Amino acid sequence: MTTASPPARPVREDWQALADLCTSVRTEVPRLTAGIVDRIREEIPEYHIVPRDEHEAGVREQFAGLLTGLITRRGPSPEESEHARALGRDRALEGLPLQALIGAFHVGYREIWNVLLTRADARGENLSRQLVRLVGTVWTWVEQATGAAAEAYNDTIRAQEAAQLGLTYRFFEALYAPSPAEVDVARLAHSLGFDPAGTFQAVCAPSVAWADEQLAELRGRVGRRTGNMRCANRGATMVAVVQSMPVEVLVEAMRRHDPRLRIGTGLVRSGLAGAAASIVDAQEALALAGADGKAVSFGSAWLAATLLPQAGRLMPLLEAAAEPAASHPDLAVTVRGFADHGFSLTATGRALHLHPNTVKYRLARWRELTGWDVHTWPGLSASLLGLGLLEAGAFEGCGHERPHQM
Repeated sequence: MTTASPPARPVREDWQALADLCTSVRTEVPRLTAGIVDRIREEIPEYHIVPRDEHEAGVREQFAGLLTGLITRRGPSPEESEHARALGRDRALEGLPLQALIGAFHVGYREIWNVLLTRADARGENLSRQLVRLVGTVWTWVEQATGAAAEAYNDTIRAQEAAQLGLTYRFFEALYAPSPAEVDVARLAHSLGFDPAGTFQAVCAPSVAWADEQLAELRGRVGRRTGNMRCANRGATMVAVVQSMPVEVLVEAMRRHDPRLRIGTGLVRSGLAGAAASIVDAQEALALAGADGKAVSFGSAWLAATLLPQAGRLMPLLEAAAEPAASHPDLAVTVRGFADHGFSLTATGRALHLHPNTVKYRLARWRELTGWDVHTWPGLSASLLGLGLLEAGAFEGCGHERPHQM
């Protein structure tokens, strides 16, 4: 709530020299503005997103008010506080960080104070000493102007966030709908800054890790970079969609929130149908992710991710891997190594620091326990799929536990 400024004090004779100083500087504000704006934009590069003419108009009005306040020995009036609030609202809408906004106020006040000091020095040492009497009034202006601007900035961001979050929920619901209305989804995509015909990529994580304020922080941290990102919780899953942005930027920001966060990423796909498909990709990849902070990509784990929802049907075919892998994890490691190293006993042994004969023995033992010969396509594919689904926990509800080492 803005309080009325105290009535102006009459200009006493011993104050007249300071009033004259401030009056002379006030007449120069139009000329001084360009230099102050130059300094702000030099020290705070983010301000280059603000149009130059708009920036200069705000600075002129701000410091004309300040100098009038110094002449009459008063703080900001309600109208001047509203001007600071308007600046805060405008800068929020333009995407300027709050820290940059507050920094610009401080740089500007510093520059105008330096002008006053220089002019006072030129008029004599006595006036320079008297200028110290204005410090309290100047600080009142700094404090009230930055407070009003920051309050309006935060109010605007919260309103924007609420509106954008509502649109994001509607966008995701439309993508999930069995028969989405194409025009409505495209309109929602446009409203969120997406190109409906562009490419999309989805990222999913457990929603339990993302309270509303943490999602807002993530959107603020990532969403103002090059590209576009929208995210929201949907049931047990946090869903995020990016466009024109490397997905690694989002994944890294999510890891900073929780280094052990389970993360799944979808394929880069085109159009709104592609956005919906990438979300499904990311959800299925998430089901394979462990609590090690490594994102599972659908692109590299698509086979296990696709089969995992069918694990119940596949269990009679693939559960033979469960007991041997749990009891003899070294056999499971050797089977995977054999597949990863060109089906060569020598190369597998070299990679696992084993003698080739030991590799041969382990593969034979795996065949005895499972019935699968990894030298054949049916045996190798069953072994790898069984191990993959077991590692993902697909058979846990059926009395089979994940192996301790895989």
